[in-house]
Amino acid sequence: MILGKYYLIIFFLVLFLSACTGTSKNTEFYQLEESSDASLIGVEKGCIIGVGPISLPEYINRPQIVTRQSKHHFNVSEFNRWIEPINGSIYRLLVINLSNNLNSNRVYWLPRSDRQYPLDLRVAIDIGRFDGQLGKSVTLESRWSLFDKNDTPIITQVSIINETVKGVHYDDLVIAMNQALQQLGEEIAQVARVQIVQ
Repeated sequence: MILGKYYLIIFFLVLFLSACTGTSKNTEFYQLEESSDASLIGVEKGCIIGVGPISLPEYINRPQIVTRQSKHHFNVSEFNRWIEPINGSIYRLLVINLSNNLNSNRVYWLPRSDRQYPLDLRVAIDIGRFDGQLGKSVTLESRWSLFDKNDTPIITQVSIINETVKGVHYDDLVIAMNQALQQLGEEIAQVARVQIVQ
C-alpha cells in the first residue's frame, strides 16, 4: 500500500515536471507599415499637412491583435501581437501614405512641438471600427475631417473600407489591415488635393 502511494507520487511529480519543461507557443509580432517614396528624399517640399488627432476604439487599442468571431464576439490573441502600440503604426502609415500621394515630405504627425510651420491642411480621423476575420475580410470604418490653415473645418467624410483577407493566418490579416489603411490614405489625399488646388 505504501509502495503504491510512493509510485503514485513519483508519477504525478514526473507529470508536473514534464509540463513545466514543455515548450510553450512562441509569440509572433506584427507591424503596419508603408515605404516612403524615394522621390521625397532631400530638401523639404510640398504642402504642410498635419495628421492628428487619430482616435481608436479601446477594444483594438491593445498589444494583442483582435479578431472578430461574429457580430458581438471577439478573440484577443495572446500569441499574435503588435510590435508597437497600434496607434503609432496607424499614424506613421497614414503620414507616409499622404506624403506619397500628395508628393510632399512636409506631412507631420501632430502634435509636433519641434515644428513651427503654419499648416496648409490638417486631417483628424475618428476610427470607429478596425478589425477582421481570418480567411474572410477586414473592415475599417472612420469619420475624418479636413481643416484649413485657420483650423476651420472644410469637409467631413465617412469612409467604410472592406479588404479581403487572402488566407487564414495573422500575416494575411495584417496585410489586409495595411491595405485598408492605405486606401483610407488615398481617399483623404484625393479630397486634400482638391483643397490644395483651391
